[in-house]
Amino acid sequence: MFSAPTYIVLDLPPTVGTEILALRSRYDAFEARLPPEITIAGSSGIGVLNNNQDPEHVFQAIQRVGREHLPFVSVFVSMERFAGVQIFWLKPRDREPFDALQSALVAAGVKFASNPFPFNPHCTISATTELTESQENELLSTAIPRQEFVLAKMCVYRLVEGRASLLRSFTFSA
Repeated sequence: MFSAPTYIVLDLPPTVGTEILALRSRYDAFEARLPPEITIAGSSGIGVLNNNQDPEHVFQAIQRVGREHLPFVSVFVSMERFAGVQIFWLKPRDREPFDALQSALVAAGVKFASNPFPFNPHCTISATTELTESQENELLSTAIPRQEFVLAKMCVYRLVEGRASLLRSFTFSA
């Protein structure tokens, strides 16, 4: 059972993940404790995994979907801010593979909680409300990682008391 908030994400490879963690460390200590990733299920579009489903069924569905949709190449193209909130995030190029992955998980019968926000593939850098206006401006103009990276690892993380706990990891090759 998924009794705590449980997310499906694409872990970023170390080549770019290290840079993400360095950015997070400068602006948001909480985010810096989380794995560098792009959330597929949990934060937008669809919510966290529903509690009332068999975890093995979910893991098998994730594996099937991953074999069909991963790996693929991406790159971050800009630092963005969600309207009306202090959430700063990196926007990946070409959202289509992320949309396809999320849709395929739903089509595979995995059940999710509802989520009021439309899906927006992103890597959160800072979600703290403690940034000054100067820090916000600095963050928006900060140099971002620009190298292409391969997304080949889909993971399921449970978030308990601000800590991410890995439940299952799946790595895919071409």
